[in-house]
Amino acid sequence: MKIHTKALHFGLKLLPVGVVCSIYLAMTNINAMRVAGVQAPTALLIFASIIQIALIYTLVLSYLGYLLAEKTGLLKSFTFKRKESLYTILVGFGCALVMISDYYIFAPRIAQVQAAYAKESFTLVSLLFSMLYGGIIEEIMLRFFFLSLLVFMLDLLGGRTRAQKPIPAWFYLIANLIAALLFALGHLPATKMAFGEITSLLLMRTLLLNGVLGFVFGLLYWKKGLQYAMLAHALTHLFNQALLRFFIL
Repeated sequence: MKIHTKALHFGLKLLPVGVVCSIYLAMTNINAMRVAGVQAPTALLIFASIIQIALIYTLVLSYLGYLLAEKTGLLKSFTFKRKESLYTILVGFGCALVMISDYYIFAPRIAQVQAAYAKESFTLVSLLFSMLYGGIIEEIMLRFFFLSLLVFMLDLLGGRTRAQKPIPAWFYLIANLIAALLFALGHLPATKMAFGEITSLLLMRTLLLNGVLGFVFGLLYWKKGLQYAMLAHALTHLFNQALLRFFIL
């Protein structure tokens, strides 16, 4: 099998982000285990985290996503243009407002959510992690790889390749809807760990908030390029925490 040089270079450029995020997440889990009185095998957990997040989520899925995006017309030049960047900043701010709606809609009805909204919960380190992991790694997994894979599969099933016809727009739309749903469902394990159970209200909260944001990021990936989906996702966390920390809490 011939190595796709551009795809490999793209993944290697993002690999340091995966390494930083994997170490941070591993140390967070280790500290949580120690607080709970559980002996944490530090070296093993860090190694496992690097394998999972840095090598698989970041490097491997970047490589495969590049190949799939190239085949489905989703691969665009990884550069930032002024007009598109300004538009993406506005989208990121709008998505932050969607996240902040959680404070007014769900927090008053869910005690654990209300308790999480404390200034002490928002630190610079946690913000940087959420921007890097959400903005880069989650976009690689859910948009660059998974959404592209869905379009590729729909393309094969639809026979477009054999007929030499362009991929229909609704293929991208369906793929984005499914990817957004998976993005939302992917937050359920963390929700269960945080709250101990998944109630109907918590399920609605997860699906609505994360599903809407995932769909928006998918549209940016489809229409503008992966870099704009990454930027919007990262800015969503930045604007959300800034508004909460300095104007709301």
